[in-house]
Amino acid sequence: MGKATQVAVQAQAFKVRTRAVRQAVLRQWRPVMAPALVLWLLATIVSCGFLHPFDVTEYERYAHAALRAPLLHRFPLEYPAPALAVFLLPFLLPFSYPWAFAVFAGIVLLFLVTGYEGSGTAGMDADGARRLIAYLAVGATFLLTGRYDIFAVAAAFFSVRAATQGRWSAAWTWSCLGFLLKLFPAVFWPTLVIAEWRYRGRPPWRRLVWMAVSALILVGLPALLNHHAPLNALHYYLHRPAEIGSVAAGVSLLADWHSPLVLSFHSINVVNAATGPIAVVIEILAALGCLWVWRAQLRDRLPLEAVFLATLSLVVLGGKVLSAQYLVWLMPLWALYRIRPLWLLAALANVVVFPYEVSAQSFRLVPTHVFDVTLTLAFLARDVFLAWGTWRWLRWVLADSSWRPSSASPAAAAAAWRRGRSAAGLGNEVDRAPLERHRPGGAVRDVAVGEVLDLPPAVGAGGHRHRELQMTVVELRGAGDPGRLADLLAHVEH
Repeated sequence: MGKATQVAVQAQAFKVRTRAVRQAVLRQWRPVMAPALVLWLLATIVSCGFLHPFDVTEYERYAHAALRAPLLHRFPLEYPAPALAVFLLPFLLPFSYPWAFAVFAGIVLLFLVTGYEGSGTAGMDADGARRLIAYLAVGATFLLTGRYDIFAVAAAFFSVRAATQGRWSAAWTWSCLGFLLKLFPAVFWPTLVIAEWRYRGRPPWRRLVWMAVSALILVGLPALLNHHAPLNALHYYLHRPAEIGSVAAGVSLLADWHSPLVLSFHSINVVNAATGPIAVVIEILAALGCLWVWRAQLRDRLPLEAVFLATLSLVVLGGKVLSAQYLVWLMPLWALYRIRPLWLLAALANVVVFPYEVSAQSFRLVPTHVFDVTLTLAFLARDVFLAWGTWRWLRWVLADSSWRPSSASPAAAAAAWRRGRSAAGLGNEVDRAPLERHRPGGAVRDVAVGEVLDLPPAVGAGGHRHRELQMTVVELRGAGDPGRLADLLAHVEH
């Protein structure tokens, strides 16, 4: 392919993608983007105008400390060091830190809700985006722009989205980015390894390098600048007691009603003799649950999206910290399914504690110990709703063998193709995994470039070397633009 052809292809691709973005914005403005902006505005007013969350103040303090001489030698205690990049972003805008932080959180929220369309995965559509907005409105209005979790949540969602499309490098990139910001997307790595292994028919050994590089950035980068900082987040988690939102805290409080509740590590924590052993037992049960989920993935009993959600749910429920914002981690994956009442109740219980906490602390309506106990029990009720709802959902997924969101994905199609070739005694050295493309009307079609499209040899040949040209032709075909397509093909043939 000559240089002139490459320039023409790139220009045409840019035009097609620009037109596609404009059409997507127009198509999603009323059903998705406008409700998301209303939610963001409400969350920003509540956060910046009334609550003034401690977390945002803490982000600003960490950002200012990092900019003091010596530069970038002070890192957060409870967050991964790379999260400092998010904390520094609000300084780019010419107004107060909380409002600037809310602006960036709103931008990420828009990318998140608009990412549902065009994935080709069941549940990832405009209806799924509206379900996400509903869950966030019910269970996260008070903290959506008061925590930086939305950044890692978006990375985790796009990792899942890429994995369901068979785009493994993108899936790993997003999960590693989320890991550097908030750690929890690392729980996706075993699922990604299993899925890619089955897709390619061989162990994805090179992904070990991705994990190692991510860990090296997380630990090595702060170690170069401050040898006391590399494992701050790990030390912070290991030394803190059970936070009142965790299952361990609620169960231990039921076992010892008069347990002392202490304010430490920026939260209220339950401290008694039973808390430690109960937390360890729950963490072991959660780990065993994750092993069972991965085994079910290996045996084709769970679709890929369900494996991600089940694993993350077990990690959230099994930890000794379950802050209110942790439910936001789950909501983008909840939205892939119909609204489930128990998840909605968990979201509601997650947010009602905020008005109660503000009123009780401001007006001293109840004694301090009674307030702490009732707050812990409210969080325990939320955890019960979450666990019960997840169990019922998991039973439904296991029982409904006809509903498999990943069954039409490129990963599943390629795996089926390889199994068929192996059964016929053929090799699988030629990768004919379908490319999943979308027409503007929303229909999805799988095409093997160079075969189904009956492209000219100059377009159909060359494998990955000509993939950009192939994709452009597919987009023009799907967009119904025969004029530009004819011009492009004639130019290539010439």
